[in-house]
Amino acid sequence: MELAIKQIALPLSLDRQFSFENFISDRAELIRTSLKSLVLGEGEAQIGLWGAAASGKTHLLNASAELARRNGVALQIYDANQLLRCDASEFEGFANCDVLAIDNLDAIAGHPAWEACFYQVINRCRDGDYRFVFAMTHKPDDLVTSLDDFRSRLQWGLMLHLPTSSDIEIREILRRRALLNGIDLSDDVISYLMNHHARNLSAQMEILRHLDGASLSQQRKVTIPLVKQALQEQNR
Repeated sequence: MELAIKQIALPLSLDRQFSFENFISDRAELIRTSLKSLVLGEGEAQIGLWGAAASGKTHLLNASAELARRNGVALQIYDANQLLRCDASEFEGFANCDVLAIDNLDAIAGHPAWEACFYQVINRCRDGDYRFVFAMTHKPDDLVTSLDDFRSRLQWGLMLHLPTSSDIEIREILRRRALLNGIDLSDDVISYLMNHHARNLSAQMEILRHLDGASLSQQRKVTIPLVKQALQEQNR
């Protein structure tokens, strides 16, 4: 019988965007070094990332996957929200990998079967079967779990907090992400986006994706007039 769980494939078309080099944070060097060492088998066997939405958790897991792909390391990446649609007893896809990566792991809190499953996942990590990296919105202490041992095992390895990006960091992320798409965002355009739209990274990335499409379709540079026009059309 075909397993219900499928490996979540790394979106190869986005490799350049999900890299350690374009992760911007005042703790970037520590975070990059720690994750690279785990992927290459030279450091911690278990690392947890936690932080608010748009703090870079998914970016870092995908960057880890891209580093693994380039170095011949077998990494499997899953989203816990998708795992919940399946039976915990069917979760066998991690058995032969070097690194298991799980995004949104706190989604399984309160689901006893899945908590028990990842209790065993972490035990196997400690036994040296593979390395384990995961991301959550909340730190383990704040999780409401059915299995206390699951919560405690999440803290066995290194826990790294990802702070929310500052305005300065968002500006730099916008500039770098735009350059990857061949767009040169001027300071004036970035200031307009920051002053007239939500100052959070997720919202700004969504706007940038829309501007990229508008710029390509109209064969125009991204200027403030184009920004106004494109976003007005989007909101109609």
